[in-house]
Amino acid sequence: MNIKPNLFKTAFAIGLTAVIATAFAFQSEQPKEQPQVIITSDSYVMVDKFCEEYCTAKVQADEYEIFVEYKLDDASVEFLDILNVVRHDETINAYIDRSEIEKINAAIVGGAR
Repeated sequence: MNIKPNLFKTAFAIGLTAVIATAFAFQSEQPKEQPQVIITSDSYVMVDKFCEEYCTAKVQADEYEIFVEYKLDDASVEFLDILNVVRHDETINAYIDRSEIEKINAAIVGGAR
């Protein structure tokens, strides 16, 4: 006589369990954010470049390869965008502050000649 209410409760519990399990499954699949690495170096060297309207270059800084896009205005860098930072063939989450960007600009201007 209580079969229908018990069946309903069981089906509800199974459905709720399935929803919770699905939510946990999607949550665990989210990629984990890499820790941010602060880039500093005493020496920046432009290793490779390619120019058309804008230029792209690889700048070496110790163990880091910094890939940039830039545009020169006479003898100075008018525009610079960091595209990617690689260490040991792996892209890293990098932070490069203004003073380090100025060093990169100097390496670009020095290597542009």
